[in-house]
Amino acid sequence: MAARRGVARSLFVLAAFASLAACSSTAYQAPLTFRKNVQLPADTGRPSVDLLNLDPRRNRLYVPHSSTNSLDLVDLSSERLIGSVPGLSGVRATAVISDPAFIFTSNSGDGTVSVVDVVNMKVVATLTVGGSPDAMAYDPAHNLVVVSLGSDNAVGFIDATSRKLLGKLDVPGKPELMAVDQTQGLIYLAINNKDEVVAIDPVARTLAKTYKGCDIKAPSGVAYDPDQQRLFVAGKKEVSVIDVVLDRCLGAIDTGSGPDQIAFNAHTHHLYTANAGSRNVSVIDTISLKPLGVVGTGPDAATIAVDSTTDKVFVAVGRAGIVAIFHDP
Repeated sequence: MAARRGVARSLFVLAAFASLAACSSTAYQAPLTFRKNVQLPADTGRPSVDLLNLDPRRNRLYVPHSSTNSLDLVDLSSERLIGSVPGLSGVRATAVISDPAFIFTSNSGDGTVSVVDVVNMKVVATLTVGGSPDAMAYDPAHNLVVVSLGSDNAVGFIDATSRKLLGKLDVPGKPELMAVDQTQGLIYLAINNKDEVVAIDPVARTLAKTYKGCDIKAPSGVAYDPDQQRLFVAGKKEVSVIDVVLDRCLGAIDTGSGPDQIAFNAHTHHLYTANAGSRNVSVIDTISLKPLGVVGTGPDAATIAVDSTTDKVFVAVGRAGIVAIFHDP
């Protein structure tokens, strides 16, 4: 990536924005409207919920309930829990593939990836990948499931049809979340302990590019806007924005502390960051790159998903064992 020196930095402070709004004569308008909470199945200990994912074809939200070793399913229309799939040790994430009857899950507890029949809500296949599997993504152009292997500093590539591990690729450090760029056929992967994002060619299984600078610090969540070809990277307290065509840093936007998973709404062109440290969600306009405000959530609210059809935003509040549902605005 080109050197960041000389590139204007767009820096916005959400806390200041909220304070100014509160002091003005006009009432502060929250960027999201709370709808309801969905209670997840009870835990025997402290609840732990991981990376959320939407399946628009099945009209479902997939909730990896790590502390119960199960995948919870929420119906998007009724906004109700409709079932759980047990037997997924330390389940972390899901990949929604082209076949609407099945999804893949990453299970860090036993180093496996499972195939789940979402019609009958049961596990139909499991393959060993090792390396504490975590974040996942599906590359529809090549029918590949890509999974980060945190303890191996690698990613694995699985054929979604044969359900076989095709190979692995070593990456420079600890892999976190990823996003798919279908236009260029690349996977963008955050490398948490190296303050960088790498672009992966999933066919050649090589590192195609490395993005550094642009205030990328301990990156976790990654999102991609295909219309503007902008890459969004959540760091410690900010989201860095990169134009991948011009190979240029467009600036960094302050968020709450500890953002983890982020979600892009293609309808509103809004980005949502789940800030576990500050117990809120930040909303950012991805065209103007301006913050629109924050809304409170609760402790351990680190994962998030959005339905671009209905503009509903789903936030897992881990400590409470719930999924909070909001609407934009």
